[in-house]
Amino acid sequence: MLQKFALAFKTKTIEFFAEEDEEDEYAAAGEGGVLAGQRVFVLKPDPHNPSPAGGDGENGSASGEEAAAAAAAALATVSSFQAAYLHLQAAHTPFLPDAAAAADALAVSHLRRLSELKRLASGGAPADDGSLALTAHLEDQVRENQALLRSFDAVVNRLQAALDAKDAAAASLRWEHAALADGNARLAGRLDRALAPQPGAGGGDALGAMLSASVFDSVLRDALRVAHRFTRALADLLRCAGWDLADAAAAAYPGVAYSKQGHCRYALLSRVCLSMFDGFDSYQFGGTSDASAVEGIELAIRRNESLQQFIEHSDADPMELMSSSPDCQFAQFCDRKYKQLIHPGLESSLFGNSDCGALPVMATVGPLYEMFITMASSIWTLHRLAWAYDPAVGIFQVSRGAEYSSVYMESIVRPKAFSASKEVGKTVRPKVGFTVVPGFRLGGTVIQCRVYLES
Repeated sequence: MLQKFALAFKTKTIEFFAEEDEEDEYAAAGEGGVLAGQRVFVLKPDPHNPSPAGGDGENGSASGEEAAAAAAAALATVSSFQAAYLHLQAAHTPFLPDAAAAADALAVSHLRRLSELKRLASGGAPADDGSLALTAHLEDQVRENQALLRSFDAVVNRLQAALDAKDAAAASLRWEHAALADGNARLAGRLDRALAPQPGAGGGDALGAMLSASVFDSVLRDALRVAHRFTRALADLLRCAGWDLADAAAAAYPGVAYSKQGHCRYALLSRVCLSMFDGFDSYQFGGTSDASAVEGIELAIRRNESLQQFIEHSDADPMELMSSSPDCQFAQFCDRKYKQLIHPGLESSLFGNSDCGALPVMATVGPLYEMFITMASSIWTLHRLAWAYDPAVGIFQVSRGAEYSSVYMESIVRPKAFSASKEVGKTVRPKVGFTVVPGFRLGGTVIQCRVYLES
């Protein structure tokens, strides 16, 4: 192709030597058209190379322009196809059917354009007019620039979508932060009001103003509700294992006459509550620490430490605490209570494991394990609260056969099920069969223990 643009010529020189006579020179010039005494150079074209003034040179120039236009068109079409393919990828994340179909059609059209250019370059007839090739070249450049703009537009749209997602996430986080800040402000206000001394108290004891008998009674009721749920789940599990609850109640409290057959479940509840509250009057809740070391703690330090532990444990998840801190005081408390509540025979019957003392064995029953940990957590929290009082909350229970007293006792069964009997002019009060839930003393306030009265 380039040979058509380069024209090579070979020159041959014929020298003519004129005579010295000027007249002969002019005469020779008149006859032959050549001045005498002058050197004349005659240029002759190479017979192997055509003349540049001929039509073949013009065709070569046109063919060169066509080839350059075809190459530029091919490059522009490739760029356009790349942009269409980028749009096709962008339409799949997320998937947009209309955009994907449009990008696919555009990519196919560019491939067809490439195929046409290949056909023209291989065997197509050259263009007759150079202006048409120049116009096609300019059109291909326009299409290439449009393809680049579309590529940039796709990238901008993708970045804008990512920016919008980040803005939405930031707005959500700001809303959550504002909600948490508002909740914290409300809790701080409630805590400040609770810690504020009552008017006329004189001592300004904010801690004593918060620790009232109603606060302890509310936490106690929450703990007993969890203990009731655990006992019902344990009773159902015992029935599935083939246990007779009536025989189990008779073994726990022999000789007790129940007013109804279903009241034997109160014996199981009694065993659960008394086992869990055993050691409640010690600061370590049944731990092996030295009692003299506990007595050496100042009252204010002990109260503040107990209250701090009460607040921290109330906000903690007991299941996460057991897994993250298996050696903490709460985990040791759960291990002691499990050994005390689940004896080897019961564990072997329920879980098929005679090696008592391994707390994770209860994980095989799923919800029962979680209920046990939740119950232990509620009672542990109540114990931490009890030791924040001055003096510390005391605990008591009533032995079997004691006369019923409405001051210190509350019947676990509805009062209408019992009536006092008269014998020779005196009132015979019902007798206590067993204590179901122990009672508590808060200074001069008594929270009644719950008992089951014999019929």
